Amino acid sequence: MTSPAQNTRATRSSLACLPCRSRHLKCDGRRPCCTRCSESAQECNYARSRRGGLDRAALAERRKRLAGVEETSSIAIMNSNSSPQGEGIIGTQGELDLTSQFMGANFANDGGLLDGFALGNSTSNTNSPGSTTPCQVQMSNIENDPLIDSYYKDFHRFHPLLLPRRHMIRHYQDPNRQLSLRSLIAAMRLIGYIYNFREWSILLKDHVENCLAQALPSDPVIVQARLLYSIALFWYDHKKQSKVEIDSAIRLALELQIHREEFALQHGADDPVVRESWRRTWWMLYMIDAYYAGTLGTMEFQVLDVDATVGLPCEEQEYESGVIPEPKTIQDFECREFASDDTVFSSFAYLIGAVRCAGLAISTVPKHAVKEDSLHVIQAADSAIDGWLLLLPKDRKQVMNKAGEIDELMFQAHLLIHVATIGIHRPLSDLKFNAIEDISSCAREPPPDTPGPELINVHTVRVMRSVEAQIRLLALPVRPFRHSPFTTCMVSEGALALLSACNFLLKGPKLATARDQIRMTIGCLKALGELWPRTARNVREIQKIAHHVLGLGSRVATNGGTPQSGELPPLVGGNGQGSLGSEGEASSSNTDILPLLGSIDDLCGWYNIGDMGTDFSWDMQNTL
Repeated sequence: MTSPAQNTRATRSSLACLPCRSRHLKCDGRRPCCTRCSESAQECNYARSRRGGLDRAALAERRKRLAGVEETSSIAIMNSNSSPQGEGIIGTQGELDLTSQFMGANFANDGGLLDGFALGNSTSNTNSPGSTTPCQVQMSNIENDPLIDSYYKDFHRFHPLLLPRRHMIRHYQDPNRQLSLRSLIAAMRLIGYIYNFREWSILLKDHVENCLAQALPSDPVIVQARLLYSIALFWYDHKKQSKVEIDSAIRLALELQIHREEFALQHGADDPVVRESWRRTWWMLYMIDAYYAGTLGTMEFQVLDVDATVGLPCEEQEYESGVIPEPKTIQDFECREFASDDTVFSSFAYLIGAVRCAGLAISTVPKHAVKEDSLHVIQAADSAIDGWLLLLPKDRKQVMNKAGEIDELMFQAHLLIHVATIGIHRPLSDLKFNAIEDISSCAREPPPDTPGPELINVHTVRVMRSVEAQIRLLALPVRPFRHSPFTTCMVSEGALALLSACNFLLKGPKLATARDQIRMTIGCLKALGELWPRTARNVREIQKIAHHVLGLGSRVATNGGTPQSGELPPLVGGNGQGSLGSEGEASSSNTDILPLLGSIDDLCGWYNIGDMGTDFSWDMQNTL
């Protein structure tokens, strides 16, 4: 006879934790940590409950939405039984309409897709004459698809590479294109689902992978689908699979030569909007590849040296309207200082320029900067960054317009420029690297030699000005904080530099102000963390580092024991702000803290890229 404990362990809970669900593993649903996660010593978290907590207006809106779904489903069923075209839930070939079935199940269950629903349908369909694989679903109507709506409403403006919504709907109405677009629509639905329900969908993930597996391997749409899928995977902490997808997208893009202007002309179907979308596809691939390199420091910037002749993207208003001007070239942008007519480029073009100049600036800095490198950093690296800033037109220096709308592409561009500045100058500044930062893969030791005091001040001021610029961006009056998940590590780098300033530099009212700014920064990142688990993990890592750096972890067992779970040993020092004391104290502190925070993983890595011209990979043990 088995014991009660054994029976409990073997029981599968319908409320599985997210790590177990994502890996298709049985979960006993124990809280706060399930047995499987406890045994593997990994983070365990659950999808937030969607029951309760709604006011009358929200309840009324939900009832109205549910009633609309039920009415739509009823009409679809009637049409499927009477319409010769087979529109609705059942098509002429017995295919299931994923949108009606999937969305009806979600709304009926007040939240994300239940595993039982997916398993039940797949089981029943397997033995039925009209059964289909997950990718054999009817997707005849994306105009009224809530997940596609969510993609365009919540995500598209951060990374606008796909056709604008009305153009995509028109494009998809062509039956000859639906098969080609199937994997892309699947990836869009997955992202839309994440924003709609703030959780991962195993069914939609499997659907994306089945569609990619069945697609023509040389179809250029696959580049777009894999790029989007890679982003979703990465910020849901599927790092290895994300790299596989982005590598596949880059490999296919280079094989098809999407970076050549001829590709957009040949595959544009005489449609200027489609041609513009292909141009944007290359440049977005270029930027996301750089974002991965900056975020992790473990992926090479594979397309840095690709000789791209594809034109630069146009303004977002022009793209949405379909009135596409003659595209400017990257050569035009690189020579903009000589233009006599004050040519203004699109926000997308300035973001591309920010990626290029940040990469150039960081590549000029040795991996281990010493005293002799200080002047070189100021003369060479700063020239690249200041060149981008000084040549910005007046209307590009402000990322918010009079209507309170944020230019998301310029928002990313400014954050990127400032995080590059912080990364270049902090190792040579007076903002020391606290020993606690060694437990993070974004940390590095101070440079072995110290430059002269005058240059230290220059580097320190540069870092602080960039931190202040980032704070101004975060303080823009738009809430909740909703931006590209790739801004996570750009913001995190500024937060770590500001923590160092609190520890070593600021006093009195300035220190109090900086503490408020840290609170705001963590609050902004928490808002992103509600959508993306990787961001939520980064928030916890910053909180642990801040807890120690600011001397807040003072509750240590008085009986000579070790700190309790969640408690950190204090970091004592001479200035009373939690700074390091003697070398012996620092060593002891590190010994105590490492077992507690050893789980911190690749927070971000916009530091010490090394020689980008040959190898854009970084040594994460020596970076911050």
